[in-house]
Amino acid sequence: MRRTLVHLGAENARFGEIQTPSSPGRDLMKRRIRGANSGSAQRSAARRPAGNERDAGEGNGAPPPCPPCGSRAPTRPSSTCRCAYLDLTKKVRSPRFIVWAPISGKSGVRLETDLTTSRASSREPFTMNEDLDPFGRHAAHLLHAAQGYVSDIDDQLIAAFQRGLFRHAGPEDVIALLTPEQFAHTQARPLAQLRHLLDPDLDRNTHEREAIATGQIYSFLGIKTSWLVDSYALYLERLLQRLGPWIGAPDRRVHIRSAVTMRVMANLNAQVHGREILARAEQEAVAQISGLLQGAMTFNDLVRQALNHLTALPGMVAGTFARPDSRGDIQCEIVVGETMERHVASLLACNIVPTIRDGDPRGLGPSGRAWRSNQIQQALIIASDHTFAPWHEYARRLGYVSQATIPLADRAGCPRALLSLYHSWPGYFSVPRRVNLLTHIRAGLETVIAQGAASGHVISHPARIAYRETLSRGDLVMLYQPVIDLRSGGLAKVEALARLDKHDGTYAAPGDFLAAFGEHELRQLFALGLRQALRDLRDWQDQGLVTSVAVNLPTQAFVDDEYLRIAREILRDSPMEPERITLELLENGEIDNKQARTKLLPQWKALGVRLAQDDLGSGYSSLIRMEQLGVDDVKIDHGLVRAAAQAPHKALRFIYHLTHLAHDVGIRVTVEGLETGGLIEAAAILGADFGQGYAIARPMAANDIRRWRHAPLAIEPRHPRTALGAYAAMILRNALMILAGTRSEFLRAVLSEPSGLAYYLHAHDLEDTALGHAHAHLLDCAQAGADSVGYGDAHQAVEALLRAHIVTEASAVATSGSRSAARLGASRRQAAQTTQRGTTARTNPRMRQGRRPARPS
Repeated sequence: MRRTLVHLGAENARFGEIQTPSSPGRDLMKRRIRGANSGSAQRSAARRPAGNERDAGEGNGAPPPCPPCGSRAPTRPSSTCRCAYLDLTKKVRSPRFIVWAPISGKSGVRLETDLTTSRASSREPFTMNEDLDPFGRHAAHLLHAAQGYVSDIDDQLIAAFQRGLFRHAGPEDVIALLTPEQFAHTQARPLAQLRHLLDPDLDRNTHEREAIATGQIYSFLGIKTSWLVDSYALYLERLLQRLGPWIGAPDRRVHIRSAVTMRVMANLNAQVHGREILARAEQEAVAQISGLLQGAMTFNDLVRQALNHLTALPGMVAGTFARPDSRGDIQCEIVVGETMERHVASLLACNIVPTIRDGDPRGLGPSGRAWRSNQIQQALIIASDHTFAPWHEYARRLGYVSQATIPLADRAGCPRALLSLYHSWPGYFSVPRRVNLLTHIRAGLETVIAQGAASGHVISHPARIAYRETLSRGDLVMLYQPVIDLRSGGLAKVEALARLDKHDGTYAAPGDFLAAFGEHELRQLFALGLRQALRDLRDWQDQGLVTSVAVNLPTQAFVDDEYLRIAREILRDSPMEPERITLELLENGEIDNKQARTKLLPQWKALGVRLAQDDLGSGYSSLIRMEQLGVDDVKIDHGLVRAAAQAPHKALRFIYHLTHLAHDVGIRVTVEGLETGGLIEAAAILGADFGQGYAIARPMAANDIRRWRHAPLAIEPRHPRTALGAYAAMILRNALMILAGTRSEFLRAVLSEPSGLAYYLHAHDLEDTALGHAHAHLLDCAQAGADSVGYGDAHQAVEALLRAHIVTEASAVATSGSRSAARLGASRRQAAQTTQRGTTARTNPRMRQGRRPARPS
């Protein structure tokens, strides 16, 4: 058995000052006291002089890079991460201990403390057994002999230990908000662990598990490692001092001191390791969320997975993503955490959800403050926060002790959503390192918010659950809207529109439920919709109707090959020709065009289906993307078309230019949102191939498609019948005027043809109006060409007057539509009453044939 001698004298006796002349023994003792669990690289770094420090390489146990900034700090203790999120290595000094605490592994602890014994005049040798196991049988025997003395001084030392821990700013502020009962609950486990530290029957595994948990609790409360080291140094110093007079023989006293010291050192080492585990978990959560931001997924999945990573942290119990609805009530849309998921519906039912409204008590909490201030807000202790009063009972029942709310703003700095986290320990979010963690999470999610995510209408968490359950049951109904050829008016194809059956006689449209779906639900929706569309296509063919069908395809299909696998299997099992299927790429997100072209796009084209770009002009689309994807058709966004009544000069010109650019690269154009005859005429005059909208047909059931017919179109660009048609004809004529320039032969050819506007004015007897006079003046100016001085002003004057006619015409159509709808509603009510009377007559003998039943004789 190897033994090393250490002196305890009256003058600054130290552990770690080896008195034996043996150099190997001295080094071994230093390694023992610094901690046997430390890695060799950490021990060598601790022993290395400051002047000879050098960076550790990748293969020498270097710490991992910081996820937010990517820096990799060397292992020397002075190094820190550039972004100050976490120190990748720490050196914590105190008057009594030196602790090396690298994030990547366990800490080594070297004790340097002044110990003054009662026998100050004697230089008593302190002999430590290098092979002594602090949790072995020999140590248990020694500690058992000291139990009678330890129990007398235990409470006093623990009280001093607590005072040392909580005398610093930060934890002291948190503890001051706790009631005595709350403080006792907070300290129950740490104090129990400290009281059992010198229990002879304590085994190593139990001790390490409890010490790690205790170290994390101290980290939850904001206790720094240096404060913990100071308190343990004081605790050990006083414990050894008080044990001295009560233990008999010097040899026995030295052995007991050795066992006690090694137990305390092992306890501190395990607690520091527990803090490192927590710090690594927080660091890994940031890294994982940063990885999610680089991937391709829906915003719902991104937020849900981010909350999953955060709520997996020790002590974190729940997380929510919420947005205010039209009334200002903050609705939880994504909820993670079993307790919160069970009770969010009851919060809605009791109307105690937070709000952003001023003057409402429910808006005083962290959520309301975060929204109004656009700053991270928190409740150090929910039970002591009066602004949390409406939710105190829920928080107590669910075990929520502290809370933080992160506002997520757009590019303009306006809050769009709130991310809230709930922890089971007080003051958790007030620690500077966790404030930095919240800041990094906010910065990452706001990059996605700035791209347009979370901009749709608010869907509460219970409603989202209901939509997902409806889809999982297969309660999907496909309605079909006809798309006509704008040259003939015949049926060109139909677009399949998904609806969720609410089983109350109504359907939920995609705008209601799509925002509630993640990737799994979107794949399921695509598969169900494609299968049903192919079945209906086959039924129509069996009944004599041969047409094509368009099905919406999420943008993720070009980065997620699961959609390709689904489509390939469904098309293989269907007898329908793939070329009769058009997959319309939804314009609800950006895609990697290069990846789509080089990987998945050729495979989609190999299926034989047609590809279309939906909602061209909605914000995400671009002509470059239209050309790079190589689509067969494009659809001009209905929102742009519907603005034609208010701003026809912008909308119709946009349609004109998009149509001609698409035709130049061989792409057919469909204009959707055609809700008036004027829009149909204008789209046809401007050269669009197909049209779709309520003025043509509303979405209908599959059985109604076979019987549907549209009246033949007789649209002549030179003979418009509506103001919008006249405006479209004017755009075409102006383009020809600009093309002709001052070349007389071309200019004469253009002017020789009567203008569409002239025909419209004549047909509606408007030649003697201000618009007619302005048009006559325009014709006079046109004789000198489009570059002449007066042509531009005359053209603008005609446009302004014609726009007024367009607004008047649109108002008349709207009024007529309202009257028609009222008449249609009245006729439907009358038909329903007639049907009801007929049903009653069949079931009630008193009303049969208007006769009363014969009285009995």
